[in-house]
Amino acid sequence: MKKNHSYGCGSSDKCPPLPKCDTAKSHTHFCDVGTPENTGGVEQTIILGDVPIQTLTEADIYLPSYATEIKQIRKNVYLTQCKAVPVIPEGFPETPPTSVKLYVEGYIHKNIQYVDDCEGYVKDYSVNVPFKCYSLVNTLPEIDWEFSNKNSNSNEIRELAKNGMGADRCSFGSFTFEFLNEPIKCKLLNASVTQMDILSDFDKWGRFDKITEKAEVNLLVRLTQRQLANGLDD
Repeated sequence: MKKNHSYGCGSSDKCPPLPKCDTAKSHTHFCDVGTPENTGGVEQTIILGDVPIQTLTEADIYLPSYATEIKQIRKNVYLTQCKAVPVIPEGFPETPPTSVKLYVEGYIHKNIQYVDDCEGYVKDYSVNVPFKCYSLVNTLPEIDWEFSNKNSNSNEIRELAKNGMGADRCSFGSFTFEFLNEPIKCKLLNASVTQMDILSDFDKWGRFDKITEKAEVNLLVRLTQRQLANGLDD
């Protein structure tokens, strides 16, 4: 008997902390605090857009036993990934991004109830049918986004060696920087599924154990980002 394996089970998507490292001995620390900016400002969640998505999926579902009739199929849609990555335009950073590459994955959780004869118990079987959609989303509001440079091989600081014939290999530095961008968040607002089920693999009594499903999945996904309110000075 062929088995269906659950989709997306047995794994964790949580980002773990870095492993514990040694701590260097440092000397007395000095700091200089600058003038605060954006005082009295407002940080708010901006709706970048409610994005309609349609994806098609086809799956072969094998029942754990033969059936003569499907009584009912209950369906729920779950997302396992929804990630928006800004598309960097020409003229960046003066021209901010207004498009994203959207990566959406999920599954339809199906609860199938069926019978194997004219009388008897109704049997129950659950299975997950995966789907995915990767696409470009245009015409969004401006997205707050900056690049970082954490590599000390760029923007190096070098000093002249004492003999004046090259760089001092024992004295060097670098300039690195990090911009911590607000992530683009994704929320599923609603979902609908239209499907056709085709039966096959009949035995000599006219019972079947294979269902080929052709499904259309329609989603409405909201993309948001925390931004500084418009009209405020940087």
